[in-house]
Amino acid sequence: SGGPNYDLPLGRRDSKTFATVVNLPSPFSNTTVILNDFREKTFNARETVALSGGHTVGLAHCPAFTNRLYPKQDPTLDKTFANNLKKTCPTSDSNNTTVFDIRSPNVFDNKYYVDLMNRQGLLTSDQDLYTDKRTRSIVTSFAVDQSLFFQEFANSMIKMSQLSVLTGKQGEIRAKCSVKNSNNLASVVEDVIEEAWSGII
Repeated sequence: SGGPNYDLPLGRRDSKTFATVVNLPSPFSNTTVILNDFREKTFNARETVALSGGHTVGLAHCPAFTNRLYPKQDPTLDKTFANNLKKTCPTSDSNNTTVFDIRSPNVFDNKYYVDLMNRQGLLTSDQDLYTDKRTRSIVTSFAVDQSLFFQEFANSMIKMSQLSVLTGKQGEIRAKCSVKNSNNLASVVEDVIEEAWSGII
């Protein structure tokens, strides 16, 4: 999708459980909540805003943002943008989807930040990054300099990969990344890897 390439350190094993919504900020969170959540994971404001730029691609369901449309429109939302969103989500209980980034929805670039500067951030947690004085200048810096955003995003993703690292006998090495191994498959995978390493050593 055009995003930056970055190298992740090797050796981290897959968790036997998947992340839950409890581990992620809510789409209704304001900047204070987001900064506090990420600070607990050792991320500063710049790194947090860079990670939020992942919303330059992807979709959101109406329930994640209709609170900004009904019963009253969020004043931080551009009126034309809001009217277009109402066509996608004609009622507060609609469940359709729309893109996060209206300028280049299928390209990983810095247009997400341009959206925020134009009051066209989809979620409360997106738009408030520009509304809040603590993070506004960071949003602006990424909006005008895509290379800077790519560099900060890559560094923040690498840092995230170092959280709660599982090694040794912890976790597992999945045969298919999106699916936990069955017990039988897990032992087969481990045997194959041990055999491969013994051949190298």
